[in-house]
Amino acid sequence: MKKSSKEGKLQGSRRVTLADVAAKAGVDAATASQVLNDRPNCWASEATRQRIRDAAEALDYRPNLAARALRSGKTGVIGLISPGFATGSPHSRADGLTDAALKADYTVTLSSHPNDSVSEDMVIRRLLDRGVDGLAIYPVDPGPHTELRRLVASGFPVVTFEGANLLDLECDDISVDTLAVGRRQARHLLSLGRRRICLANTKPMARIVSLREKGIREELVRAGKMAPIEMLIEGPASHEIEDAETREVAMKRFLEEHRGEFDGIIGGDQLASMAIRFLQEMGVRVPEDVAVIGGGDSILATYGIVPMTSVCAAGDLAGAKAFGLLMDRISGKCNGSYRRLTNPAKLVVRKSTQV
Repeated sequence: MKKSSKEGKLQGSRRVTLADVAAKAGVDAATASQVLNDRPNCWASEATRQRIRDAAEALDYRPNLAARALRSGKTGVIGLISPGFATGSPHSRADGLTDAALKADYTVTLSSHPNDSVSEDMVIRRLLDRGVDGLAIYPVDPGPHTELRRLVASGFPVVTFEGANLLDLECDDISVDTLAVGRRQARHLLSLGRRRICLANTKPMARIVSLREKGIREELVRAGKMAPIEMLIEGPASHEIEDAETREVAMKRFLEEHRGEFDGIIGGDQLASMAIRFLQEMGVRVPEDVAVIGGGDSILATYGIVPMTSVCAAGDLAGAKAFGLLMDRISGKCNGSYRRLTNPAKLVVRKSTQV
């Protein structure tokens, strides 16, 4: 049988145990455990400590985290559930959460689903069955949120992203002030002298989008401007990035039929970037003829045909704050009322609105 390249490493598939390390170092298992776990009550000499560490390295020893979880009651794992992670805010929230978890010696398990309530409940149950200390969840819209409600009622550590915008229950949460985002988008176009605004969205319309539109409409009314034109494209969001071809015909038709009726467009990054492409194909200049604002500050905004002004919600910061909320619950530091934090958002101005 071929020997391992590491001196003393055990052969076959048997896991190297703490007892193996202790035997190689010539100490008892309790001393080996104290040293490898940095226990404050360990009285071993520095020479003994180094001998144990050398033995662990030679045997390629890895701690049995499952056994440790049984002893401590903690798995060291956080679950993150979202309809997607590929672009924009979901991706950066995941980055922020996992970075903060790494610093605290936690692991994050990512689970995506096709944005429906049945899938959300199923993923929650599966992560709980496999053992996690807490969950960070971007809730589906709409949905009864059966498992999420049960978790919150039971006191299990859970934090939501955009719960303040999507849920009718209270829990630890970090959300963007979506109304303020809509007002900011409208003010930016108005400051450029744009007066006829088109709102590009899919139907059925998500609740967050409805709130953003409310902010836009409120700002237009305050400025004494006409109500916006609605562009509603068919296509429920069952995937993070929908097949563009299913929406192209409807958008092209709308832009042709309403050509000249608007001088500004506001939408999510996906539809807004698609609108830029079709407008240019029609000979309409962006931003000279039509200024365009997206939402999400995804790769579509930064690497599109025309770099696009978009809303950046600082998802990495939101992810880190979400982990902090979870750890306060897990550690018992916070057992009181739920905390709702505001996820800061800013408008990143690029060429699509720079005349």
